[in-house]
Amino acid sequence: MPIKTHFVIKGLQRVGVDEYLDSELKRAGYGGVDIQKTPLGTRFVIYATRPGFVIGRRGKTVRELTEALKRVFGIDNPQIEVAEVEVPEFDAKIMAERLASSLERGFQYRRAVYGVMRRIMEAGAKGTEITISGKLTSQRARYQKFKDGVISKCGEPVKMYVKEATAAAFLKPGVMGVRVVIMLPGELPDKIKVKYPEIAQPVAQQEVVKVEKPPAEIASTVTENPSEPTKEVEEKPKLSEQVLPETPLESRKEPVEEKEVRKKTEAAKAKKPPAKEEKKAEAKPEKKTVAKKEKKAEKKKRK
Repeated sequence: MPIKTHFVIKGLQRVGVDEYLDSELKRAGYGGVDIQKTPLGTRFVIYATRPGFVIGRRGKTVRELTEALKRVFGIDNPQIEVAEVEVPEFDAKIMAERLASSLERGFQYRRAVYGVMRRIMEAGAKGTEITISGKLTSQRARYQKFKDGVISKCGEPVKMYVKEATAAAFLKPGVMGVRVVIMLPGELPDKIKVKYPEIAQPVAQQEVVKVEKPPAEIASTVTENPSEPTKEVEEKPKLSEQVLPETPLESRKEPVEEKEVRKKTEAAKAKKPPAKEEKKAEAKPEKKTVAKKEKKAEKKKRK
């Protein structure tokens, strides 16, 4: 068998398996399959939003799928594994199937499209583009595009970050096609980063602290050198232990402002008459004697 025909047959087999699983696992939210050839057989990793529907009750659905892969596609010893899709909003195939199912249930196409776009963008995608074609509002078929965010159209970012899928919705007027393109989050090559030079911070100068030896150590160092003449070292009392001679208050110097304030207060005290109370006491008896005399004069007049 030529090499070209071998690869063509393998490609057709892969496409047939994908279409078969898509038709059988619509309820499970089928998101694709990964096929790997191993020494023991062929390994199939099925991605779905609801893995329970793929496995079935006590693994019934998985056994049926393995038998179908052996019988229909002639694959020896197929081994099926199921994996859950972590973020279904980033899978274009799942979102296209959801949009097609909502159209089949009778939702207005604009409402359905905007609902799917909002979910995709809220999940963190950089951009999305949805195209619907068919008999949208009239008997004449047309297509309409809905865009949000940023989508790369060419180059390496398309291979790395862009996912695309199609689906079909079967309605009474006819078939409506759905195409979903999603730009995954990531850094594009045209993004520019500015690197600022690191400025070395000045090192703080360490303060040199001179440690003075206590007099006892100085005396020991002096006695250790016999060649030098010994000198008596007098221990100086510490500042906290020194007793200052008592000085009278008058001899202590006061600031000029305090002196002036003290002099003013003394002068004010000297000016005040000390016997205000005595004057009041003297004035009271005089008032009383005058009042008595007036009363006596009135009595005489009455008589």
